[in-house]
Amino acid sequence: MPEKFLVTDTVPDGFLEEFHKLGFETEYVAKMDTESLAPIVHLYQGIVINTSMNMDKTMIDKATKLKYILRPGSGLDNVDVAHAESKNILVLNSPEGNAHAVAEHALGLLLGLLNYIPRAFEQVKNFDWIRQPNTGTELKGKTVGIIGYGHTGSAFAKKLSGFETQILVYDKYKKDIQESFVSKATLQDIFELADIVSLHIPLNTETKYLVNDSFINSFLKPIYLLNTSRGGVADILSITNGLQTGKIKGAGLDVLENEQLKNYSQAEKNIFLNLIQAGNVIVTPHIAGWTK
Repeated sequence: MPEKFLVTDTVPDGFLEEFHKLGFETEYVAKMDTESLAPIVHLYQGIVINTSMNMDKTMIDKATKLKYILRPGSGLDNVDVAHAESKNILVLNSPEGNAHAVAEHALGLLLGLLNYIPRAFEQVKNFDWIRQPNTGTELKGKTVGIIGYGHTGSAFAKKLSGFETQILVYDKYKKDIQESFVSKATLQDIFELADIVSLHIPLNTETKYLVNDSFINSFLKPIYLLNTSRGGVADILSITNGLQTGKIKGAGLDVLENEQLKNYSQAEKNIFLNLIQAGNVIVTPHIAGWTK
């Protein structure tokens, strides 16, 4: 009898066919949530998870037949990897798969912020032709600090290299950075020199709320902040405070700590509204890595 895979994420054409060629049986339920998975997880030898699914110790213990956990994309913060591996479950992700898509999205967010593109378009839709207040800022000559120099961070740096920027990269765990278009930096260097900061780091105990009031107030210049990594690495309240005080000139966010907007409590709604009303902000619904 073939081993059975549950696929809970939207997958590209040909994905399921490749599983069938390898001899697996598949069941495709895109966008399944954790609550729906719990009663049936014991039926499968493999599962392709989505970003909203939590494969914690409790879920893994229920999955008595499980041999494989696959995560399209890079983040594994919703998987208890250590516990899975202790039960001889193979955990695989694909951090390189959407690196260029995420890098392009980050660049789009940045150009939108620098040139007030979303705000200007909203004004034009209202038949307001406003030029002077929407005067943009050139990317040329700016110093960009990239925090995290893995697949997406390096792809973003490469795309920035054609804009005549100075690119500083900080990665605590990457020692060998050889690209000629970047300069290896300390976090303090980025605090002192950066005009723009882009986050490309995983969410873990070390990076949780890395971006907080102290982090933001450490910059000598007001910055544009980009986050296409994980929402939990940046505290929304601190970003909002930074926007309100002028320490942050613009924020481009593709991720939030809680991305279930329709389930927000009134307190969460108020926090989110304060963020999007705080100034030059673009928020997109975790789509940076979703391209054709």
